[in-house]
Amino acid sequence: MLTMTGMCSAQDEESFIRQSVISRKDALILSIVYPGLGQMTGGQKIKGVTFFLAETVSLIYAVNAHENYKTKIGVYEKDIQTFNSIGSKGSGEYSEAVKQFNDLKDRSDELDDLNMIRNAAMITAGIVYAYNIFDALVFSPSNKMTTENSSSDKVKVQSAIIDRTPAILISKSF
Repeated sequence: MLTMTGMCSAQDEESFIRQSVISRKDALILSIVYPGLGQMTGGQKIKGVTFFLAETVSLIYAVNAHENYKTKIGVYEKDIQTFNSIGSKGSGEYSEAVKQFNDLKDRSDELDDLNMIRNAAMITAGIVYAYNIFDALVFSPSNKMTTENSSSDKVKVQSAIIDRTPAILISKSF
């Protein structure tokens, strides 16, 4: 049997429902923290995920190329020292020296390629980051962006407080 208090409590649940509203400033701050977060929180999920993935992939390429470069430059510098010591001592065969020289030249080209990839990935990450902030400042849909679906959508997700407990309210309109 429902009491009057229970019915009032059930009716009052709707008064506790809050819309998740994010201001342009909050979206900008989230975009500064990491590209795409402000757009995703502001309801522009596809754009936000695109920025997030572009930044993540660029940073992964940059870090990977940087680590490969650091590893290979150390070995390359040691081999240069070995090659120079062979020449200064006057020992060794000419064919061996030519072989080492060609090997060093190939590795130098590989290091140049890694450096180019590293720089291109960092430039790409910087461009994505800058455009992300520009997008948060200029192209946000309004001064207040809601994380809730528009009224024309059939399913709405809202935060709610039910019996003093935070909850998520999912509603479907027909």
